Amino acid sequence: KEEELPSVLAYPFWYEPHPISIWACNELKKQIEQCSNSHWTHNFGLVQQQPNATTTATSSTATTSTKEETKKDFVVGKMFGVLIVRTTATDDDDDESSSSQTTTTKLGYLKAYSGTLQGCTSQDGFCPIIYDRTHDAQGFFNVGEEELNQINYKTNQLQNNPERKKRNERLIDAQQRSREALAYAKKKQKANKEKRRLQREEMKRKCSNDDNDDDYISSSSKQYKDFEEQMKQESAFDQREFKALKAKHKKEVQEKQKLVNEIEDEIEYLKKLRKEKSNKLQNQLFDQYQFLNTKKEKESLLPIFDKTPLRRPPSGAGDCVAPKLFQHAFRKGYVPIAMAEFWWGKSPSTEVRRHGLYYPACRGKCEPILGHMLKGLAVEENPLDQIPQKKDGCCLPPVVDIMYEDEYMAVVNKPSDMLSVPGRNLDYSVYTEMKKRYPNSTGPLLVHRLDMSTSGIILVAKDNDTHGKIQKQFIDRSIKKRYTALLEGEYDLQTKKKVGDINLPLSMDYLNRPMQRVNFDEGKPALTSYEILEVSNGRTRIHFYPKTGRTHQLRLHAAHEMGLNIPIVGDDIYGQRDERLCLHAGFIELMHPVTEEVISFTADAPF
Repeated sequence: KEEELPSVLAYPFWYEPHPISIWACNELKKQIEQCSNSHWTHNFGLVQQQPNATTTATSSTATTSTKEETKKDFVVGKMFGVLIVRTTATDDDDDESSSSQTTTTKLGYLKAYSGTLQGCTSQDGFCPIIYDRTHDAQGFFNVGEEELNQINYKTNQLQNNPERKKRNERLIDAQQRSREALAYAKKKQKANKEKRRLQREEMKRKCSNDDNDDDYISSSSKQYKDFEEQMKQESAFDQREFKALKAKHKKEVQEKQKLVNEIEDEIEYLKKLRKEKSNKLQNQLFDQYQFLNTKKEKESLLPIFDKTPLRRPPSGAGDCVAPKLFQHAFRKGYVPIAMAEFWWGKSPSTEVRRHGLYYPACRGKCEPILGHMLKGLAVEENPLDQIPQKKDGCCLPPVVDIMYEDEYMAVVNKPSDMLSVPGRNLDYSVYTEMKKRYPNSTGPLLVHRLDMSTSGIILVAKDNDTHGKIQKQFIDRSIKKRYTALLEGEYDLQTKKKVGDINLPLSMDYLNRPMQRVNFDEGKPALTSYEILEVSNGRTRIHFYPKTGRTHQLRLHAAHEMGLNIPIVGDDIYGQRDERLCLHAGFIELMHPVTEEVISFTADAPF
């Protein structure tokens, strides 16, 4: 029914899928299964993928056909999405005497996938890509790519040329022989110098006479001068000989270096040429991605991303689901109503993507593009910039519970859906409330933070000195913390340990903020101990003991396949949305910053 449709488009980067979008996604999931069993050759990795810990109404069963098992191509899941649209058609009246026209409005949905899909054809009915670089065999991209391939071929030929290896070996050999010869000559020169020093001392001894006879002094003086002249000539000869040897080897090394440079300079020239042509080709390609909006305004990737901190489009920009959907809708003159995206297949090893679950559009690639494409459309405000509404529609701000306070510090119990510190567009937070309560306080007040969705204990310092003393305990990791969580699935106690550790280094996913990712190369160490408390009714109650304090550490360690592989209930980033994120900082133990007494606080989990 028209009145049941959304009046505005949901915020693409944080939304609850509308029922009509869920229906369309379920229809699309059926088609994906059918096409995967017939003509698609893309390997989503569903045969190898373990089923989710729980089955939801919106997830779909993995395909297990024999055809899927024999696929040899790279295993990778993919994002799919739908866009509910309103279309308008005008029909001429059947009455020949009438010139009136009838306008009919219909609802339909568009469908798209990210990137490319092996085996997919135009008959499958997906939105086309923004720019098809393979459409024209003689187009600029194919011609430019062929030029780059030729440069790569020539570069590889030179790099793998046996003559290059021989010339480098000859150069290294000449350099080694030069070092050895000069070192030997230097040693010989030093020995000759020492020999002359001893000869001089001996000559001085012979020429000395205690009687100071004038004739003897005159005679020995002449003899010493002749001797000294001979020593100088020998020293000069050694220096000339060393200089000549050095020049000889230098010339030999330079000749060998020249032969090496003939090939290396050509390689460097080709690399520089490739970089220049690649940048030019990339800019030409970016210019072909012309994005529309409801006003029929066009803008390409370069000016869109020039306004962002990146300044240039990241790889794959423009090939995501959302831009494809809106581009096709605007080309056809359709009116967007609702959108939803879901993941299909195996998760990338560094991220958390669960088969069949819904996800927002990515921020790094899509947010700048959609900023242009959604101009003129009625779009919801960012829900994260507003105080969350309860089920009854109440929008009263959550209240902070003061658990303990004295002259130096306070301990508060933060409710879920409340910021620890003010956001860019939402000022209400634990910090602002504490600032009102303690107007004469100094320093940062909050010693640590919790995610907006996480509830639990936060320490407040009323002065700089107290803040520094408590913060040092965090740095020294002497503070004991315990979190309670509810996992969306049953932990297998038959085959897995009840207690254990998760050690997965984490880093920011810069193209999908605020998501984090597992990164063994550049991630920061992240260690979590856990203890299973109870497994029942499709869920698991657990205690987490974080040894480090990385962003989203517990959420990612719970959800990632190399962690527990069971997301926390209500995790709208790494799992699926629920009434709340069931993660609670329920216990903390520390040394009082002034009395040095060990104190602890407990706040029961509200779930």
